[in-house]
Amino acid sequence: MIEMKLRAGQRLKGMRELLGITRDDFSELVDIPWIRMKNIEQQKVRMAEEEFAKIGQRFPEFMPWITYEGDIVVEDLRNSPEPLCQLAAAKITAGQIPPVITSTTRLNNQFQRLY
Repeated sequence: MIEMKLRAGQRLKGMRELLGITRDDFSELVDIPWIRMKNIEQQKVRMAEEEFAKIGQRFPEFMPWITYEGDIVVEDLRNSPEPLCQLAAAKITAGQIPPVITSTTRLNNQFQRLY
């Protein structure tokens, strides 16, 4: 069994912060109501399967991180057609990573792993 340090809502918030967008903008992008997104991030409710699917449709590069605290693969972000993923790759490369992400996951780069 995989031991996760963070709940899905915390990982979601870290992802959103890495993308550099507000909760309101993110909720519109993935078609999840703002209040629901707030409750997920604050761990008042659990993410539903449908919400994982909506996020995965828009940001498949982040699914290992969101679902089981897996690696964030920088090269996948860099090569994504989604501009926000490309921005996230640039931020990781520049070291502008939200603390929630750096404290719990490896950032898998094509050439190295950062802990």
